[in-house]
Amino acid sequence: MHNKQRFQNNYDFLRVFAALSITFFHSFALLDKLKLEPLILLTNGRINFSFIGLNIFFCISGYLIAKSATTSPTLINYLWKRLLRIQPLLILTCILTVFLLGPIFTSLTIPDFFLNSNTWTYFRNVFPAFGIQFSLPGVFSKNIGESGVNGSLWTLIVEERLYLLMSFLFLFKKQNSWYITFYVLFINAIYLYNHFSYSGELIPLMDTNAFYYSLVFLNSAVLFILKVDLAKSVYPIILLSSIVTVLGIIFQNSNFLFLFSFPFLINGIAQIKGIINRAGKYGDFTYGIYVFSFPVQQMLISKGIGICNPYVLFIISSAIVIPMAIASWHLLEKKFLRMKKAVK
Repeated sequence: MHNKQRFQNNYDFLRVFAALSITFFHSFALLDKLKLEPLILLTNGRINFSFIGLNIFFCISGYLIAKSATTSPTLINYLWKRLLRIQPLLILTCILTVFLLGPIFTSLTIPDFFLNSNTWTYFRNVFPAFGIQFSLPGVFSKNIGESGVNGSLWTLIVEERLYLLMSFLFLFKKQNSWYITFYVLFINAIYLYNHFSYSGELIPLMDTNAFYYSLVFLNSAVLFILKVDLAKSVYPIILLSSIVTVLGIIFQNSNFLFLFSFPFLINGIAQIKGIINRAGKYGDFTYGIYVFSFPVQQMLISKGIGICNPYVLFIISSAIVIPMAIASWHLLEKKFLRMKKAVK
């Protein structure tokens, strides 16, 4: 997204809000205090801050990735840009996790840690599309909530596979992208049939979080593919989609409404003009916040820091993670993204 276009929407602000929402949620989950999470209390367990954050991420990603796929000159260029956005920081994170975090926080001896095959298989996380590994030998094994090193990475499996799926836009020569629209509508119909007629049991895969967020991504992508002018009627769109979202929260067995309301709501909010359009003026720190938060929180918990109160854990971890994310953007991510046109 060129800077002129970038500062005419709220995508940067929404992404940072989403990343911090997920960090906030994990502050409760990793202390095994989910019952105290504000949105869980407010909605009687129907939604939580992680759910809100992930819906924001997948709605934005679906819309913007569809844009990238339809405007990139070649398939190779499209895949190259996706690689530059995800892999550099992920590779660095895996290296730091195995060679720094692991030896410091493992309960094993250093030789035993590095002789364990599971230490080296952690590097599969460099390419999440092929699956990931959450734990390292002896690391965080006595933590309160779970022993995973970076549970947030599961979404990158879904994200990268969806990137590959969107490459089909090139096979249909872009101008015939209505094929993708038809496919997405068909999947929605199957999802609803499975949901209402079989309570999700006919096709269990469709009853998973991964499939739900994939469909949110695809539904959001269709908004761009169909060239829906969200800015033209932004406030009516936001009002109507907000009402549908609230209905999905209030009424039992109505979660499917989120699949249709969130793509309109999030991308509609993104079109509102205002001061927060320039939230990304100094850089895009979202990815760093998302990738670093979980392991930092786990490290703090393992040392007994912030375990008394989820809010304290959130404040401390954010104070550590945000400067890390800023440094990551300026020293690593931004430099790689400048190479977008190196491959055409």
